[in-house]
Amino acid sequence: GYHFPEWAYKTESSPGSRQIQLWHFILELLQKEEFRHVIAWQQGEYGEFVIKDPDEVVARLWGRRKCKPQMNYDKLSRALR
Repeated sequence: GYHFPEWAYKTESSPGSRQIQLWHFILELLQKEEFRHVIAWQQGEYGEFVIKDPDEVVARLWGRRKCKPQMNYDKLSRALR
């Protein structure tokens, strides 16, 4: 696995909070086995990941977390850049 500094694993806000940043949300998904079918670490590439199903799952989950039901992959990808 990958090793991140201790601070990267600490949530800075409660699970339902809108204060979470996108990088932390992505890290949360990457750590959970249940989301490996939609987002996973890139094989052989340190620190790179691939979103396998961006339109349906990742953008929708991010929109739910941020209380923004209109979230889609275009908006999510702009935030990632």
